[in-house]
Amino acid sequence: MDKKILLWNPPHSPDQELSANFGEITGHKGAITSLRWMNNGLLATSSSDTTVGLWDTETGRRTRKFAGHSLVVNEVDQDQNLIASASDDGDVYIWDSNSRDPVTRFHTDFPLLTVAFHKNIVYASGIEPIIRAWDIRSPSSPVFEIETLHTDTITSLTVDDTNLVSRSNDDTVRIYEPKVIPGEHIRPAVYDGATSGNENFTIRAIIRENVILSGSADKTVTTWDVSSRKLMRKLTGHTGTVIDVDEHEGKIASSSIDGSVILRYTNA
Repeated sequence: MDKKILLWNPPHSPDQELSANFGEITGHKGAITSLRWMNNGLLATSSSDTTVGLWDTETGRRTRKFAGHSLVVNEVDQDQNLIASASDDGDVYIWDSNSRDPVTRFHTDFPLLTVAFHKNIVYASGIEPIIRAWDIRSPSSPVFEIETLHTDTITSLTVDDTNLVSRSNDDTVRIYEPKVIPGEHIRPAVYDGATSGNENFTIRAIIRENVILSGSADKTVTTWDVSSRKLMRKLTGHTGTVIDVDEHEGKIASSSIDGSVILRYTNA
């Protein structure tokens, strides 16, 4: 909510102390709602100020400001040098990091809270619990629409080569096979155990290899084994709802409404 991006150098082992943040980036006029590292090392951000930003973290300078949305931009994702953004205005914009103008735009009739971008296919969902997918190479109509079994808002989508995962305020995570014909790709079980609470926070989830990780209103990071669909662990430490989680090279980072970020080592 303070409109700032803080940068840290994480310790290489649990025995090392975390030093103070080495950088602070400002420039958005509203709350920063999401961020993604680009393949070229730049940082993409979305904001309640209706814009998408692209930042050089070494200099702290904004290299691009993408304007086109008319309402809050809730999330960005990246694929190569392209950025996808989803907004309360119901639009998904595709931006090229080398140009100010949008590559294309996809429109829906409901606010969009989440977007996932993988190998030219962009997935989006939100208040209406339908997942829509478009191929940016032939943007005239959706590749497919999944009328999910979610009974509430979808707050998070994540995708890899095999799986598309959705998280909803109905307290469930569901998994799909995006390469299979729509209507036949909802697996017979859901992943539950990560609550959403009554505050309607936009809680994120991710998939990494055979593990799903999700934030939760019970102040934990909840993890499941994809194959067995069994809840593996609930990682504690936060004092408020965990709203976002990520994993990289054996480290899990989680952020919470308590104002903290916790870094964990999966092999520690």
